[in-house]
Amino acid sequence: MSDAPAASTAADRVVLVDGYSQIYRNFYAIRGLTSPTGQPSNALYGMARFLLSLDTAFPHTYGALVLDKGRPAHRLALLPEYKATRPPMPDDLRAQVEPIRSWATALGWTVLQVEGFEADDLIAAVVAACPQHEVGIVTQDKDLGQLVGTRVSLLQAAPKGGLERLGVAEVTAKFGVPPERLCDYLALVGDGVDNIAGVNGVGPKTAVTLLRRFGSAQGILEHAAEIEKPALRQAVSAAAVTLQRNLALIALTRTLPPDWRSLEDIRRRPPNWDALLDMAREYGFKSLLADLEKRRQEACTPRLFA
Repeated sequence: MSDAPAASTAADRVVLVDGYSQIYRNFYAIRGLTSPTGQPSNALYGMARFLLSLDTAFPHTYGALVLDKGRPAHRLALLPEYKATRPPMPDDLRAQVEPIRSWATALGWTVLQVEGFEADDLIAAVVAACPQHEVGIVTQDKDLGQLVGTRVSLLQAAPKGGLERLGVAEVTAKFGVPPERLCDYLALVGDGVDNIAGVNGVGPKTAVTLLRRFGSAQGILEHAAEIEKPALRQAVSAAAVTLQRNLALIALTRTLPPDWRSLEDIRRRPPNWDALLDMAREYGFKSLLADLEKRRQEACTPRLFA
């Protein structure tokens, strides 16, 4: 990726993991895995392996596993049906959430979770709180593309394994609009995952065409009379209230947790190797034991040259 800061080092980097995005991905990618006592462990195993690999793939000093909690009152006030079509969390996954939190904590991650906050908003708040740092956001959620810039990139699963970094150029190529116009784009096309209806008759191609011509969703509304196609002109004009609501729904807030003090709150801590090894044995993760032992030995071996 060409737009990451050239001078960035691991000491400057922040990694923010969109927790449930990654947890669900692992839950459905790895099927039928249970512990020796019969407890479901597929999502836990996937997250354990992933978080270990992240330290190698994207070395960093600050990091948080960020989780949703409760219902976002400000979005429900705008749209009571917000996310209403999502199915409940499967019981086999719900049983693994606390062990995943325990694993992440033992590995030295901070778990960020605040009642009434969505992970996307907490991530946006932390990004805004560290303007001098390179930030990698691990997510499959398109909403977080709004945050991408010269120092902020998305880290997503690559087709051939590992992670690929999406910067300004990649987000623009994927959606047809730059990150700062992604909120406008999503307000126009809607988001079925979150149960947000878009403007009738406006799909991705039309949204891109309109945004390139008029600059923003507000610009489209202000110049709706200039749209040549009568049906589209009428649809946009009729959707003014819906479009304004969608912009408010999709825009990310930047309210930090009440107890936030500074970026030091999410500085990675030294792993608790004994706790990690105990969990790996408890859940039957034999393939991780050798890797954990190796990492523990490396951590305990003095470095001759820093």
